Amino acid sequence: LFYNQTERQLDSLLGRRLAAIAATASVLIPPDVVSGLEAFDLHAFVRISDKLEEIRQSDSLSEVFILNDDYEYLATTQLLADSLYFLAPLNGVYIDSLFFGWRTAALPSATYRTGRLFLKSAFAPLRDTTGKIAAVLGVEANVDYFTSLDASRTNLLYASGLSLAGGLLFGLVFLLLQRRLIQAEARLFQNETHAYLGRMAAVVSHEIKNPLMIIRASAERLAKKHQVEEAAFVVEEVDRLNDIVTGYLDFARSGGSKDASLVASEKSEQINLVELIADIRRQFQTKYPDDEITWLDPDTTATNLVTTGYRRSLRQVILNLLINGAQACLDAGKPIAVGVMAERAGGHIRIVVSDHGPGLSKSQLQKAFDPFYTTRTHGSGLGLYLSRKLVTDMGGTLEIASRKTLGGTKAVITFKDR
Repeated sequence: LFYNQTERQLDSLLGRRLAAIAATASVLIPPDVVSGLEAFDLHAFVRISDKLEEIRQSDSLSEVFILNDDYEYLATTQLLADSLYFLAPLNGVYIDSLFFGWRTAALPSATYRTGRLFLKSAFAPLRDTTGKIAAVLGVEANVDYFTSLDASRTNLLYASGLSLAGGLLFGLVFLLLQRRLIQAEARLFQNETHAYLGRMAAVVSHEIKNPLMIIRASAERLAKKHQVEEAAFVVEEVDRLNDIVTGYLDFARSGGSKDASLVASEKSEQINLVELIADIRRQFQTKYPDDEITWLDPDTTATNLVTTGYRRSLRQVILNLLINGAQACLDAGKPIAVGVMAERAGGHIRIVVSDHGPGLSKSQLQKAFDPFYTTRTHGSGLGLYLSRKLVTDMGGTLEIASRKTLGGTKAVITFKDR
């Protein structure tokens, strides 16, 4: 834009300058000389030649000439000129406008470029002794500053390209620094969250352990006195809860560090995943006695799938994922439709827990494992965080796939088959 504007301004200034020179020079040529040139008078030619050369030199022009209405040279400062004006095809319209009286004042032509040469002319009418326009005076400039302007445009393009590259480089460095700053802030926030979570786990776990022991003792007495079958189940669940609380206490004693293991107090053992999943399903159904539960994949688990792992922690994770799926269905006003299956693939064990809830958006998926983040009105936001922590401590991975538009969520637990 800068180049084009400058070029137009220079072209306009040059056109006005040449038109002024042509108008002034036409006044210096008397009508009798014009008539003499028409009659091919040698004396008139000699008189005008010096005048044309003087005009050319004083105004730094490339050529000054006089033409008749056939575009023939009557006089010119060129030593070896053709009889016909060589730019007649281009400038003929300007010359004719003066001969036919369409224009009465001096006028400039367009600027022409031939290679690296720029040419521009201006024309003024010449009258003979009868007052008729008998010839046209032409002045022509060979302009070199357009070449300089063209070089300036090239320099401007290079400068703009370098500026753009520098701006992009600066922006990239800024984005990288900003990203590292955000990551550092996120780590700081996560460490603080872990510390708060550790303190909270210590308080809650301590308060829970005493009531658990009372419940266990009461259940044992019921089992002895009244032979209540469910009392054995209560004792089993109390022991499981006690192990969980003990793990949280160990986590809390570490100061809430993300490197502290929640399975440190648990022993690795052989697990029949088919039996474990069947047991989890029975327990899950007792949690929702008034709801009809649809199992999405009731027959997909292998008949015999044994591996080595942490039974209590794995049970806790699967059950938590199933409860999350059921709650998502109920919150969306849908019947409970969940599934859990296990399979062996490529030296790994995959456990897939699915539901037909409303699904999660992309932004919700990004925050799903953040502590205290929840999409439910009632919830601590710790379930998925602790579940992934348990799976990680067991040497596996927990990933969630979901699409808000299609609905449904899948949680995939993967760990090496041992």
